[in-house]
Amino acid sequence: MNKTIFSILLLFVTQIFITQPSKALEINCNSPVHKNKPRCKGEAGKPKKEETTLDPETGLMVIEMESDIEWAEQNPKIPYNNIVKLTSSFDGSVDYAVFDRDYKKDFSNSYNIKEYTILTKWTADYVHAIYFVKEGCSYFGCPNIISDEGNLSSPLEIKFKDKNFTLYGDDGRFTLPNDFINLVKNTKDYKGLAIRKNNRFVPMGEVTVEKLSQLYSKAIRKWEIPKISLNPSEVKNESSIKEIAGKSLPKVVTVKSSRGQGTGFFINNDGLLITNRHVIGSGTKGKIQIETATGAKLFANVIFVSREDDFAVLKIIGDNYPGSIPICYSSYPVPGEEVIALGSPRGLTNTITRGIVSAFRQSGNFEGYATSGASLIQTDAAINPGNSGGPLLNSRGEVIGINTFARTTTGGTQGLNFAVSIIDILQQLNVERPDLSGINDSSLNECGNIAV
Repeated sequence: MNKTIFSILLLFVTQIFITQPSKALEINCNSPVHKNKPRCKGEAGKPKKEETTLDPETGLMVIEMESDIEWAEQNPKIPYNNIVKLTSSFDGSVDYAVFDRDYKKDFSNSYNIKEYTILTKWTADYVHAIYFVKEGCSYFGCPNIISDEGNLSSPLEIKFKDKNFTLYGDDGRFTLPNDFINLVKNTKDYKGLAIRKNNRFVPMGEVTVEKLSQLYSKAIRKWEIPKISLNPSEVKNESSIKEIAGKSLPKVVTVKSSRGQGTGFFINNDGLLITNRHVIGSGTKGKIQIETATGAKLFANVIFVSREDDFAVLKIIGDNYPGSIPICYSSYPVPGEEVIALGSPRGLTNTITRGIVSAFRQSGNFEGYATSGASLIQTDAAINPGNSGGPLLNSRGEVIGINTFARTTTGGTQGLNFAVSIIDILQQLNVERPDLSGINDSSLNECGNIAV
């Protein structure tokens, strides 16, 4: 090219760049991240670093946001590498989370390089994980076209240090085992946290692990064990499923919180009910909404949470509530015994499923699960999302366990469902056996209730 022509072109291009006005970075002041910040109240358009504030309840430096933010999308406006305090407009409950976004490219096919993005929300109770896949990438970047996306499927494998955890969940959300929480809380080395996706480990950021360690050290509440008393109930030796359902369903409730909904049931006549921890979370502050089988609306306070065995105790506010379901507090179930699961799967209240006890297992044999101390009742009675926290009954209508989780894979094995033994839960709560003085021993059944 002629040097004169080249010089003219260079001068022309340079002049374009010089004369183009600079464009200020646009800030979306309607987003939960920015709308309450000074830049949106005063000089909009001048970006500032997200400010952290001291949370007086935990002593953590946090960024405050609403809990109903849209974070599970390709480009969410959320702060990474920070502890985020999330407050629910639904019930006023508070939760703390750390968000992480990590990438890994697959170079196995040089003609179609793929990039896997894992976006995670870590709390003191669960991890919610979603993924995005881009194809046609190069060594320098990827086209902004998503070829696949969604929630990570069950089971989810996470690894920290030299320990693996296999988690089962629904809709991309998986309850974190207490062993994992303690491992992260006590670590001094923040390397080594990864999630497996399509047989590939995607590492999480070290800053994420550091923030999680701080969160787990300060934001997990310690609960005092409440005083709970039980009374023996009158139970028929022979009852049909119809009779059991008629007596039990009015004492089973739907539990609603900012986490979603599950099931609970009354364990005594003092307004105490039990549900799963993962239904209400461990950091709940606000009132929990309770809906009875008749549609009546009640409210309850959380008075105890067990992180070891995924259960929580709630106390109804007021004195208008149903009575309790008989509790089998003296005898563990045996394989082959008929059982009935009650609950609200997918919001369908007053649902009954029937099956047998497939096995009785120690949770120590299930390394990596949320439940770590109590015995587990394995059953083929269906336990679906929403059944969590509901009662598992024997053929006399006595509670033998709390429905907790299904060990299933997406599109895979079905019928492996588990309930935490009610006896082990009562032992954790230091519940003494009912006073049976004045009751003829011959009238008591194997569960400790009065046979009629």
